[in-house]
Amino acid sequence: MASVFKGTDLRLDRTVAIKVMHHGLGDDEQFVQRFDREARAAAKLNHRNVVSVFDQGRDGDVTYLVMEFVPGNTLRDIMRAEAPLPVGRALDLLAEVLVALSAAHAAHLIHRDVKPENVLITPDGEVRVADFGLARAVSAATTATGGTLIGTVSYIAPEIVVNEGADARSDVYACGAMLFEMLTGVKPHAGESPIQVAYKHVHEDIEPPSTLRPDLPDYVDALVLRATARDRRNRSADARVLLQQLRRVRQAVSAGVTSDPDLVAQLAPRSVEEPTDDEATQKVR
Repeated sequence: MASVFKGTDLRLDRTVAIKVMHHGLGDDEQFVQRFDREARAAAKLNHRNVVSVFDQGRDGDVTYLVMEFVPGNTLRDIMRAEAPLPVGRALDLLAEVLVALSAAHAAHLIHRDVKPENVLITPDGEVRVADFGLARAVSAATTATGGTLIGTVSYIAPEIVVNEGADARSDVYACGAMLFEMLTGVKPHAGESPIQVAYKHVHEDIEPPSTLRPDLPDYVDALVLRATARDRRNRSADARVLLQQLRRVRQAVSAGVTSDPDLVAQLAPRSVEEPTDDEATQKVR
């Protein structure tokens, strides 16, 4: 989709990251206009956990995006070196990702391609999320020309695979899939081709991570399963809700709780007919 280069902003004398779209995408004028709209929307998202967008444009046949340069590693680097991660560390890293996504969802901006490569971690341990909105621009361009599925298939939500559209719950699914991998060291679905993996996201549930790591508490399983329910109506509503649920799980982990049936019940994916806690409260009132 794009290549990233380290560059220098000569006017402001600062190091930046320059994302250059691969040849072909920038040839489509509709894509350039869409890319411009998405970049402008992402640039308005000013948050400490989000990689800032400074500029975007076109130079000849080169379409580019100029972003904040974030030194350090990606979550992918951390996972390669350390996975399976300690439960507390995995939850803490995902919590920072969810803080960024919560700000985006509140601004009606969906990421659509949440993956370890888009999670940047500075030497001081700060977590930043990159590439907001970029997948949407590319996806619309490739769909219009009969192109391939956009989004990393290891974390892609079923509704994106079947072209039913993305919303905040699609990002929730990707976060749940990332958490599974952080906890187990393996991706939630495997296959000989990306199409096979995408098919499994649509037709097979992600297993509880404790099937590969029996020491995990039951409520950690429940958190992963809630986030990765294939029917998005059964998932956490958005990143803010998932973050609240994750914090309850983190408290239990910190307290050394090995099993919590009540928390498991609270986190369990609901049937689509079952009212949410908020809906039940409204009915009582």
